[in-house]
Amino acid sequence: MKVPDSGKIINVFMLLGIIIVMFIVYKLMAAVGLIKTGAKKREIKEEEAAVNMLRTDDYFSPDYYKSRKFKSLGSNTAETYAKDLRNAMAGLGTDEEAIYVTFGKLYNKCNVSEVAEKYRDQYHFPFYIMSNNLQKDLLNELTDKETTKLMNIINGLPNN
Repeated sequence: MKVPDSGKIINVFMLLGIIIVMFIVYKLMAAVGLIKTGAKKREIKEEEAAVNMLRTDDYFSPDYYKSRKFKSLGSNTAETYAKDLRNAMAGLGTDEEAIYVTFGKLYNKCNVSEVAEKYRDQYHFPFYIMSNNLQKDLLNELTDKETTKLMNIINGLPNN
């Protein structure tokens, strides 16, 4: 039986050790954010798309629901939801879960427009720190990840 050369065995283990160390360094750099992995790049693209979608979303315009037949929330319910959203964004910090829950209660995308109109009507005073535009307030209050989650909720609603 032939005994393998000990130098070759040591070289193989050194090579494996170097590969393992390089892998660990790569994972650490990816975790810190110095390296963007494919999954991270996709996540960033999704977040940017959600923010752009919220910026250009017609669902927040009163014209959106006025031109369609849909299951309406009713004036009192829309006002309550607008108040809930304002309370979730008022003061220090934002209650993201309250925002998600409120949007989750809506029947369809037209209801988003209804609530946005009530939000504008209720909070039209110029001395408020926040704007009277629900869309702008959401963009200012939510991070990109939170915006992505909100847009997933809104996109999950039926059109009518």
